[in-house]
Amino acid sequence: MAITKIWSVKSRLDTSLNYITNPEKTTVKPDIDAAESVIQYIENKEKTEDCKYVKAFNCSKDNAFDTMIRTQDSFGKRQRKNGVVAYHLVQSFKDFEATPEIAHQCGIELIEKLFADKYEVVLATHTDQNHLHNHILINAVSFKDGKKYRRNFKDYFIDIRKTSDEICREHCLSVIDKPQHKDMHYAEWKALNEGKPTIRSQVCEELDEVIKSSYTMQVFWNELKRRRYVVHRKGENIKYTSIIPPFGKRPIRLDKLGAEYSETAIQERITATRNGIRTMPPSQRRKIYKYKGNLKTVPRKKLKGFQALYFRYLYLFKKIRKKQTPQRVSFFMRDEIIRFERYQKQFKFLYSHNIETAQQLQEYQSEQEQQIENLTKTRQNLYNERNYTDEQGEISQQISEINGALKVCRADVRMCKAILTDADRIKEKYHKAQELQTQAIEPEKQSRRISPLFRT
Repeated sequence: MAITKIWSVKSRLDTSLNYITNPEKTTVKPDIDAAESVIQYIENKEKTEDCKYVKAFNCSKDNAFDTMIRTQDSFGKRQRKNGVVAYHLVQSFKDFEATPEIAHQCGIELIEKLFADKYEVVLATHTDQNHLHNHILINAVSFKDGKKYRRNFKDYFIDIRKTSDEICREHCLSVIDKPQHKDMHYAEWKALNEGKPTIRSQVCEELDEVIKSSYTMQVFWNELKRRRYVVHRKGENIKYTSIIPPFGKRPIRLDKLGAEYSETAIQERITATRNGIRTMPPSQRRKIYKYKGNLKTVPRKKLKGFQALYFRYLYLFKKIRKKQTPQRVSFFMRDEIIRFERYQKQFKFLYSHNIETAQQLQEYQSEQEQQIENLTKTRQNLYNERNYTDEQGEISQQISEINGALKVCRADVRMCKAILTDADRIKEKYHKAQELQTQAIEPEKQSRRISPLFRT
């Protein structure tokens, strides 16, 4: 089944071109905002079988960047701040369905029908994955009239997607007739495919619980409001029914959560439950959460301070997912579940650097900030030296190594700041969850102490 995606490229165009062509970039993922990175990536010799499946339109493969830049300069449209300089289009095919020749031909036909008459384009078919896919880089400025390509609803859903589907059908390749996740944000799509929790998945789970316990639609709406949901019902001035969860900020349309969450579908599910018909909730039909690793694999060690706090907090998440905590604890912690992976990374950082207290964390942060300052000064000296010497290859290599070290240091500083911000909330949430768990368990213990003679 052919899938198409398109991104705008707003940084330097040569970065995009180099990224899609450079054979040394095999282990680096493309930055969709860096044009030179995209070029190096899509023309990667190992991905395109030594550039066998690379083709340029209205320019040469060897000087595509120069040609695109000349076009933008000739119409005075290269130096605009935050302006789109190119578009990166990906056309993917179902695993093992297409051959490299057919996939490449589909890309050629797509370009010839939509872009070849007005834009410089570079096409590369990647064969290094089970699913063959085309990378297409399109100059945002037309060489014909200087007009910029505008990516709007018509351009994508009618021109690109429709044309791609028609070409695939002609080559007997499958297409998606009714996309299930139309208009889904990339971050949400990525989280859903990787099994990570999202706000929408949390809302779906809670809606399933409310539907299961509701006898009528009125009870359903009242229960949502009791759980501090803001409900906007469809009516004279409201076109669609939407809800705002207490752990979210933006309204979510019910019909956008899936076919089983429209008002009509919810009414049918409530009626079925009332009549004794039991079905598995939609949110449980797919795997939503996937935990990488196991807390038990952590070497036995006396954890203290931040490490102990994070470990206990992550263990609480595990109990919540296994339904081993009272419902009031799960209800209280629902807005924290989507941060599970973030807290996992913070715990691993603390453990690997043997950091237990806020003072140790601040000291480590200061060391990294000092290291950043030193590396930045060294890099500036190398920049100055490179301008007055012919040995640019060696100096450029040193600058590249410093950039890599700076990236690591800056990531560590960001992690330190995040932990300092999150630790107080984690401590407060954990103690409150423990308190709720104690309140839920205490009545049960009291009832067990009562003699059977006095039980009613």
